[in-house]
Parts: sequence; C-alpha cells; structure tokens
Amino acid sequence: MATSGWRRVAFLLFVIGWGANHFGALLLVYRARLHLDAAAPQLIFGVYALGLAPALLLSGPLSDRYGRRAIVIPSAILGLAASALLGAAGEHFELLLLGRFLYGIGCGGVMNSGAVWVLELSGDAAGGNGARRATIALSAGFGFGPLISGVLAQYAPYPTVLPYVAHVVALALAIVVVLAAPGGRATSSTPRALLSIGLDRTNARRFVHAVLWMAPFVFAFPVIAFAALPAMLGPDSLGRAPIAFIGVLGAITLAAGVLAQPVTRRFDPTTSARLGLVIGAAGCAIGAIIIFTHASALLLVDAAVLGAGYGICMTSGLRNVEVLASPETRGAITGLYYVLTYIGFAVPYLLALVTRSVSPTTTLVALGVLAFIAALSLRKP
Repeated sequence: MATSGWRRVAFLLFVIGWGANHFGALLLVYRARLHLDAAAPQLIFGVYALGLAPALLLSGPLSDRYGRRAIVIPSAILGLAASALLGAAGEHFELLLLGRFLYGIGCGGVMNSGAVWVLELSGDAAGGNGARRATIALSAGFGFGPLISGVLAQYAPYPTVLPYVAHVVALALAIVVVLAAPGGRATSSTPRALLSIGLDRTNARRFVHAVLWMAPFVFAFPVIAFAALPAMLGPDSLGRAPIAFIGVLGAITLAAGVLAQPVTRRFDPTTSARLGLVIGAAGCAIGAIIIFTHASALLLVDAAVLGAGYGICMTSGLRNVEVLASPETRGAITGLYYVLTYIGFAVPYLLALVTRSVSPTTTLVALGVLAFIAALSLRKP
C-alpha cells in the first residue's frame, strides 16, 4: 500500500510546487498592468518566503508530534484559499502581497511535512530514493507551473485569472487524492518543544559543514534562471512572446533538475552537493556573459545548467538530512533545511537592488564565486 501511497503525497507536492513557481511567469504581466518598477515584481515573487520560513520551522516539529497528515492537509487547504485570492486580486498590489504570503504558509506546511511523508513511505526502497522522489515531485511542479501559466497568460484571455483557476482545480483534486494516502500519523507520544529543531552536540556541527553553506544556493540557482536574468535583460530582449518565453525557461530549469537526479546515485551526498554548487557557479558565469552580450538565446542553455545545479543540490541536502536526523526529529531538521534553501528566493530582489549601483555582470560573477567557495567548504557529515 505504501508503494502507491507515496505517489499520492508526491502528487500533492507537485501541485503545491506548481503554485509556488508559476507566479514567476506572470511578473511581466503584473509589472505592466500595475505600472511597477523592476524591484516591485520581485518583491511580490519573494514575499511568500516570509510566510514560508515560519511555516517550515513550525510544521516540522508539529508534524513530528502530531503526524504528517495533520499538518499537510490543513496547509494544502490554506494554499488553495491563497491561490484563489491571488486569482481575484490581479489589479491590487497589496492583495497580491497578502496572497503570496498566505500561499507561503500553506506551501511550507505541505512541502516540509509532505517531503518527510514521502521519505517515510519510501522506507522499503533503496537508499536515497525517498529524497529523489520528493525532489522530482517538487521540481516537476516548479517547472510545470511557469510553463502552463506562461502559455495561458501569453495566449489566453484573463491572464491574471485563468492560471489560478487551473491551479485551484488541480490543488483541490490533489487534496482529495492525498486523503487516501497511508501513514502520516504520529508515531511517538514523546513531547518535544515546538521550536526544537533536533540539532545537538552530535549533529549540529555536521549540519553546518555538510548542509548550511550549500542550502541557500539551492533555490538561488533556478530563480536566477527564470526570474533574475529575464528581468535584467528586459521584456524587449525576450522575443515576441516574452511571458511564454519565461514559462519555457522555468520548465527547462526544473526539468534539468529532474534529469540530473541520476548523478546523485553515483556519489555520496556531500560530493554530489559540491558538484551541484560548481555547476551552479558555472551557470552564474554564463548568466554574466548573457547580460554582457545581450545574447538572450543563451538563456535556454543557462536555464538547463542552473537547473541541474539546483536538482543535484536539493537531493544531496535531503540525503544528508536523512543521515543527520533521527525519525523523531526528521521533520524539524528537514524544515530547517528548507528554510535555508528558500533564502535563495530573495536573490532576484537583492540583485535588482544591488544592480542599481553595481553592474549586473559583476554581481553575477561574485555570486558564482560565492557558490564555488561554498563547494570548497562542504564536509561529509
């Protein structure tokens, strides 16, 4: 039963990832309709991390205490309501901020507890399969969302409404499907502090050396590909269908993350993480070349490079968390890991601010150098 059960939870992860990322394909629409400057759309895109971070931190210990199901389903329902609000708020900047913030809370609860639920339902599979399944489900959603919403926003009527209608329908179906998933209930009655992360003298130092330096780059790489670089070039450089083009960039980025998964089977998690960071650093360097030369066609290549770096790093981090965490603290430590990864979602906004006084090429090269230094800093747990 668990064999098919993980697929039910993975489907929900796919749809929740869709809702998290499809907003990126709509940034040009909102910028034009609401007359926003370059930084404001990136603020809407990234504000959901403000809801996501506390949700990730709290949902881990809560799901360790009450079970994955008790957190995943209410969080998914909140995500459903937030997506509906976003679809109704296309002309209101403040409501878009609120909707993204609320979606962050719902996404955090589903993403953390749902990923651990998949890990637990994959207990009879080969080592690392649970982490790969969770990463593939989320990555597929992250990539499919911008693609479908970009196409709808470019070619269909009601570009700020139809993408959310499609997502709300899919999320409602996913909630119904996950209700029949096995497991997900509390397995321990031992009370733990709500904000107890599960790091102590035995694993805190190992977490820092094996996970901390890598984690912020996990999502920095893909959002550079389909949010930061297109914004730096501007819509006039993206062809006749810029919104759909950004959707395609998102799909290529996350598809590369999925296709890179076999690499994580060949190496231990830390070696894989180093490789992912080096690939991502190369993607930053290619991005600098793209901005300097205005070679927008190279965005398609760079999306694949940055996406591969993302996919390898994400799975490697989850595998290291599996090693470091006990069953009673897996949700909490996984939540901390995801919080650290989502720091990367602030990168497009930070780049938009920094590039007001520093050239975009210099900024991207510096970011690539930091990723390379992080790769050198990693140690096996």
